[in-house]
Amino acid sequence: MRTILPLLILVLLLSLNIHAEDIIQPEDKDWQAFIDDAHDTYSQKRRGDEAMRILALRVDEVLTETKKSLDKLATDLLNRNQQAWEKQIRTKCSFMADTYRGGSAADIAFRYCIVNEQKLRISELRSMHQYRMLP
Repeated sequence: MRTILPLLILVLLLSLNIHAEDIIQPEDKDWQAFIDDAHDTYSQKRRGDEAMRILALRVDEVLTETKKSLDKLATDLLNRNQQAWEKQIRTKCSFMADTYRGGSAADIAFRYCIVNEQKLRISELRSMHQYRMLP
């Protein structure tokens, strides 16, 4: 029985026919639709928080992967770049949310902005990594 169970699991996994390209990365998900599909403002805020958290983890994952190929100087430069980016998107998204002057739509607009910027950052990090790998 012990040898049959792993074999059955392997057969089941192979029969699912899942390919790496079939897996949707967080940056490819339609987060705006996910947030918009909530029933009320409170739920939209919670979904926005969830989207920001998931994408922040993905940004960290891409940063960690990128740093594997960097020396100390390049790692320090990337860390400083990341800190500047985080500050910049907070001020940018606060500015965008200010359109609604503190209403409940301001909180949602802030979250939409952060989510969009996180998705762009993941793409930017990948591009920077590819550029550095060229020479």
